[in-house]
Amino acid sequence: MIRNLRHLPYFLLYVMRRFRVTQAIIALTICVLLLEYAVLSLMIPLSGAGGTDAKGAVVRIWTEVAQMLGVSATQATWLWLFLVLMALRVLVGLIHGGLTTWLSKQVHRHLSEKTFRRVLYDEPIAEIYRRSIGYYITLAGDDTFRAGMLVNSAFQSLGGLMSAMAGFLLLYLFSHPLFWGTMGFLFVCALIIAWTFRMLMHANQQSVELSREAGTAYVEALNSLRSIRSMGSEGFVLHSYVDQIRRYVQLLCTVEVGKQCLKVLPALLLLCVGIVVVWPGASLSMGLTTSYFFAATTLLIRVFMSLGVMMTSGSTLIIDVRAAKDIHELTGDPQPHANAALPHHERALSRLEFRDVGFSYHPGKPILDRLTCRFEIGKVYAITGRSGSGKSTLADMLLGLIEPQKGQIIIDGSPAHAQQLRDHVVLVEQQARIFSASVRENLLLGMKCDDSRIWRALRAVDLEQHVQGLPAGLNTPMTYQGANFSGGQRQRLGIARAILREPNVLILDEATSALDERTREAVLAGLHDCMKGKGILVFITHEQEVAELADVVINLTPVLASADATT
Repeated sequence: MIRNLRHLPYFLLYVMRRFRVTQAIIALTICVLLLEYAVLSLMIPLSGAGGTDAKGAVVRIWTEVAQMLGVSATQATWLWLFLVLMALRVLVGLIHGGLTTWLSKQVHRHLSEKTFRRVLYDEPIAEIYRRSIGYYITLAGDDTFRAGMLVNSAFQSLGGLMSAMAGFLLLYLFSHPLFWGTMGFLFVCALIIAWTFRMLMHANQQSVELSREAGTAYVEALNSLRSIRSMGSEGFVLHSYVDQIRRYVQLLCTVEVGKQCLKVLPALLLLCVGIVVVWPGASLSMGLTTSYFFAATTLLIRVFMSLGVMMTSGSTLIIDVRAAKDIHELTGDPQPHANAALPHHERALSRLEFRDVGFSYHPGKPILDRLTCRFEIGKVYAITGRSGSGKSTLADMLLGLIEPQKGQIIIDGSPAHAQQLRDHVVLVEQQARIFSASVRENLLLGMKCDDSRIWRALRAVDLEQHVQGLPAGLNTPMTYQGANFSGGQRQRLGIARAILREPNVLILDEATSALDERTREAVLAGLHDCMKGKGILVFITHEQEVAELADVVINLTPVLASADATT
């Protein structure tokens, strides 16, 4: 918990630098506190207290204020000033609350964008594989929301603390015995609160883990809907998700109820004491006046309500600062990036080499070991091998998604870096990723080009006639996961998307597996025409027919000490 709190000052400073409205909110916070002090100090003249001590000094100050306003120093004047200042306090507090809420939502939006950018551009693929999808869903959703609310909690905690301190000062001036009695009562309350807070921290950590698990289960179910229904497993999947959500909601309720108890319990206990003291006919009042009791009770209620706000906001601050820490650790400092949707080749790539490359996901279990091979422009390559031999790992290295743990990747005689590989290499997966957008938008994905190039790419993959026959042509919307296209049509759409980018290296990972023989031959011929003499074509395949089309076959084995290349 202490380690997490160290991130709070850095987070708040980041918000202050990023959002100028924070300065206005700080100024309004000071105004609210000053009005709070003034309102609370009016409790002393309202109670009829006076004399030559500090209480008398407060009364004299307000008497001078009344004279400046041209009114007499009476109980009615003190009550009028109390109501005026309280109205101003409420109005300024309303503006302060509105701006703080707006700021928290802007922080939420900014952090969601920043987190998503990090995942898209920079998060290591190996780390994404290691973590669940629920981790990233929670990070971009629930955690960024919590981080945004930290702004609210920070200002509320500060306001509550300063207001409580002012209340304690006035309480001390009002009555020394009442002040020390209150401090003793608060010490007992602090012991109870500390025990409750430990429970809240534990419940909150469990709720975060359940949120990630539920998010993972939901996305996995959507992506596996056909298999789930075909196997009659709907009930099992639903029961698992509902159980996770039920436990998650129970924990959230526990945390929120605990926060509310922290806020009101001390004030409620103190009110009970007051009820006993002023019970009609009771002998505990010690001859004190009703106005004294009214002023003392009002002061104590304000002090305890301020402490309640501070405790509630402070507990939220301590609990949710973990979200800011997790986001900071993921995002770090923003880095400039090129638009990956556009071709960005400084110059054409002619040769790409792997020199003694090694990689493992687990210590002592290498996937690739001392791999040496070469890819040259104008040639077609096939990477083959049994499951687990490292074909996908090799593709991820070519794409710059993971870096070799041993050896080097060389481009035209110089060591390659990740962004350079991304600029040159494009991948077409077996399952083409289709977005809920039009055919045109699915092909371009942010790229700018005219329709003639789009139609040429579709013609190369034997998809031109099909798209022309659609109701809205290129503007036809794609349904979820491209369900209005067949599996083979989705694969060809993915290949056309890659052709549009004119890559130096094009990798097809089982990208023609759903095509019939005639269509496969047409698509492969189109690919050869597009890449001939312009780039490197790499097939990752189990199909012998595809491998036979290659100039060079790189055969990987599951326990890889070397790779056999045949021409």
